[in-house]
Amino acid sequence: MAKILLVDDDQSLRQLYKLELTNRKHTVVEAADGEEGLAKIGSDKPDLVLLDVMMPKLDGIATLGKIKADAANKGLPVVMLTNFGQENLVKQAFNQGATDYLLKYKVTPAEMASTVEKLLA
Repeated sequence: MAKILLVDDDQSLRQLYKLELTNRKHTVVEAADGEEGLAKIGSDKPDLVLLDVMMPKLDGIATLGKIKADAANKGLPVVMLTNFGQENLVKQAFNQGATDYLLKYKVTPAEMASTVEKLLA
């Protein structure tokens, strides 16, 4: 089906999300921070990116800006993931081109995967 890039510094969450997505026949590429995520966008050409907001090295908002600054990625759907529902972060993410925004503590892996599949449909 689709190739999903999952960028999050929380390894347990990556494992949970990867299990759900691979059970739905998607390929999952993982990155632990924004810098690694940017490199994998170039090498793996994902169909969608799940991007954590709070990460070491390069946070999700800065990573999103770099993703969308590249004309080749203009149409690439990026779903932001966070444990914080701060309005300013949500606004920043959408202003920089985020497709959707999920609060990790409010969605199950199955709900996350359903959101991904709706965006890819």
